[in-house]
Amino acid sequence: MPQSKILVDTNAYLRLAKTIRPLLFMPFGDNEYCLYILPELNEELKSHKLQNAFYWVTEDEFAENRQHFPNIGQKQKKAIAQTFDYLWDYVQTDLPGPSRVDALYLAYAIELDIPVVTDDQDMTALAGAFDAKVMPTLELLKMMQDCGHTDLKTIKGLCDYWRHIGDRPANLEADFKRLFSGQ
Repeated sequence: MPQSKILVDTNAYLRLAKTIRPLLFMPFGDNEYCLYILPELNEELKSHKLQNAFYWVTEDEFAENRQHFPNIGQKQKKAIAQTFDYLWDYVQTDLPGPSRVDALYLAYAIELDIPVVTDDQDMTALAGAFDAKVMPTLELLKMMQDCGHTDLKTIKGLCDYWRHIGDRPANLEADFKRLFSGQ
């Protein structure tokens, strides 16, 4: 069965990679879900600000796990570049907020017809304007739980940690209640 690829944006990666190990390029579930990043995430992680806040990103285990990217052909690369240009033009004129990397993630999502995990509300708004598939981090965690790739104790621990450090994904409480109430 072919993999069901899912892209993970920078914030979702930083929220999950330390706890769900290895996070990327590890198929799970009957649908062979497999999480990927884009090479541009590695460029973002070279920022001293991010390296200070997330010191662990430079450790071999994490750096090696971030070396797997979606395989795409030349025709897809061209389509992604054209879609990116269109999205970026839209951002520049109608929806300031998403970054160039956000627009690139969405261009991949549109052209490869795969979802992006993000809690970024500007990115989600851009995705909505172009019918790109996005899901919040907690929805990914619910999918992982349903596949036996993680458990509720781990998910609750992550949510408690995010609350404690003040790095709450957008809609954390509503998403948690919607996805995990009654468990």
